Amino acid sequence: MSDAKIILYKIKNYLINKIGFNHPRPEEGEINPDDIKKADKMITQICANCLDAIGANLEELDKRWVKMREMPVSDERKELAREIFTFSHEIKDIASLCGYELCAHFAESLRDYIEKTELNLKNQRIIIQAHIDAMTVVHKQGLKEDGGPAAEELKKMVKVAIDKYS
Repeated sequence: MSDAKIILYKIKNYLINKIGFNHPRPEEGEINPDDIKKADKMITQICANCLDAIGANLEELDKRWVKMREMPVSDERKELAREIFTFSHEIKDIASLCGYELCAHFAESLRDYIEKTELNLKNQRIIIQAHIDAMTVVHKQGLKEDGGPAAEELKKMVKVAIDKYS
């Protein structure tokens, strides 16, 4: 037999500690009930100000869009598109978390459009503007549900823009 040694290193997972999970757990896969209560409390606090958060993100998204709308293709335009993507994603997350499904629908659609589409200037202006207009109406009217006549009309408006200009 050889004199080879095996050395085992136990690496501490700092990320687990940062997100608030402590080891060891009583059982694999079990989450501490106190952690669940903390998370629920945090979600309740976020949702209490949900419309304000959506509005703030929508305002920032719109500021980027106003700059980007008439800008020719450039690196700066691509950066603004990335920022619009990020704000759309943030709106989708907040809206989904707090039950504003219609707003989440349009934010996700805009995010996916920006991510997957070559940003043709003319067509992009119409499609992005349709999404922003729909989210603005949803936000101002506080519409939550992903159904009903107002929701269907807004979805139809955005779908027409996408179908016609994609």
